[in-house]
Amino acid sequence: MRRIVSLWLPGFPVERMQRHADRAQAELQRLRGRRPRRAPGLQKNSPSDAAEGGRQAPFALIDAVKGGLRIAATNGTAAAAGIRPGQRLADARALVPALEVQDRDSAGDARRLTRLAEWATRYTPWTRAEEVPVGAHEGCGLLLDISGCAHLFGGEQALLEDVLGRMAGMGHDARAAVADTVGAAWAVARYGQERLRIVKPGAVREAVVPLPLAALRISQEMADDLGRLGLVSIGDVLARPRAPLVARFGAFLGQRLDQAVGGRGEPVAPDAVRVLARARLLFGDPLIALDGIVAAITLAARDLSAELVRRQQGARRLRLQLYRVDGQRFVFDAGASSPLQDADRIAALFAEKLVPAGGLSGADIDVGYGVEGVVLEACAVDSVAQRQTDLTQEQTDGSSLEELIDRLSNRLGAGRVVQLTARASHLPERAQGSVPAVSARDMTVEDGVPPLVMYGDAPLRPIRMLTPPEPVEVVAEVPEGPPRQFRWRRMLHAVAKAEGPERLAPEWWLAADRGSVTRDYYRVEDEAGRRFWIYRDGLYERETTAPRWFMHGVFA
Repeated sequence: MRRIVSLWLPGFPVERMQRHADRAQAELQRLRGRRPRRAPGLQKNSPSDAAEGGRQAPFALIDAVKGGLRIAATNGTAAAAGIRPGQRLADARALVPALEVQDRDSAGDARRLTRLAEWATRYTPWTRAEEVPVGAHEGCGLLLDISGCAHLFGGEQALLEDVLGRMAGMGHDARAAVADTVGAAWAVARYGQERLRIVKPGAVREAVVPLPLAALRISQEMADDLGRLGLVSIGDVLARPRAPLVARFGAFLGQRLDQAVGGRGEPVAPDAVRVLARARLLFGDPLIALDGIVAAITLAARDLSAELVRRQQGARRLRLQLYRVDGQRFVFDAGASSPLQDADRIAALFAEKLVPAGGLSGADIDVGYGVEGVVLEACAVDSVAQRQTDLTQEQTDGSSLEELIDRLSNRLGAGRVVQLTARASHLPERAQGSVPAVSARDMTVEDGVPPLVMYGDAPLRPIRMLTPPEPVEVVAEVPEGPPRQFRWRRMLHAVAKAEGPERLAPEWWLAADRGSVTRDYYRVEDEAGRRFWIYRDGLYERETTAPRWFMHGVFA
């Protein structure tokens, strides 16, 4: 039997802005050396405000929608004055001329809601943020599929109380309901009478029958049209034959009815990074000391390592998540140059991100009242080849170099530790590239040039390449022949020996090479024994009447 929790946050947009404003105000007061105070206008009335006889100004967030500006969310004072989400701003101002308004930050709301959905994975891995509901009640919410999870928290009642208590600690007023279907849980959470409601298994029909039509997650226009027919509750619609209603209002109405009473399934699929292995630790007493957090990471690394060894796999990409008591989440990513199973190496990758060492600063995190959860995940894995070593460990198998690459890459950044790689191009400036050493095994096509699979010996190239090639003045016996002397960097060189040409045609299939000409490369040695790599740009009389010469490199 599926059990779905719908968590409704009716004042979420205003609460999120209040949280942001309080933090900004606290930081400002801290810099000024004063006691933090609450930012004006945004917050709901608190008991202390009432005791002091204070009353906050009515405040609302607005959205620019079709038909003009409308109220998106309000604080407690504005709600008490009769202002409701969905109202036109002009009508709201007619009710309360002193109403303060501000544009709603929908993108910020979505980001915060996504973080809350990730935070809720402490209860179940199947969580997601709801879309903004359509209907009279604006607001945001979360969906949690707690099927088979509730007993781990002492039952559904205890789980919901814990969720609501933690939400209140984060500054969010919430209502919760659990039912067999997403539709029923959503409807009861928003339109039921209780702040916390548990619908018994198999009783979703009885729970939704008295609720208004807006609880079906249909548009207000459809609800109004049904109301004109005398249908004002879900029970009224369920009591009528389905076919005439679907014929008049469309299949969407039937779909919503089935989703509410259990006739049609509705998955709770999280939008998350693919996780192939995970280790999770939760603490009754939050961790405040950095040493304790590092020790917890080590324990999680051992659990993850055991799972990887059991699967005969190694982690290539890892993610560490630290959950603070107030719901704040810190995320750290790390990569490995080879499949990694060793718990100590896994823990060291993240410990070095947190603990300052070698004159480098560690991660700047504020643990606040403590970290209550540690989650370590393997987001990409590869099979592990078993290595046979002797008892003295004198044989080196490359693991020390891999460990050094991993530590440097995760400390300095993957883009700052690179290795050279050959690329499938015969043009010298494209024949090699640099890739992050930690991901060298995962090389893909770069700028249209894939990695090179080498067969036989590589062509002879100078030890130093000039980028870009430098023009030179050349004297040759014949226009298409090798140089006899050349002037480079204001110095004249007489050529004693010359080998070539090595002809390189442009790569016509690349847009960057369209319009380019053929190059003839010569290895030349001057009378002083210095060796150079020079090319003629363009074939004489076939591509140009005045070929140009360039210095592209210097041999040892």
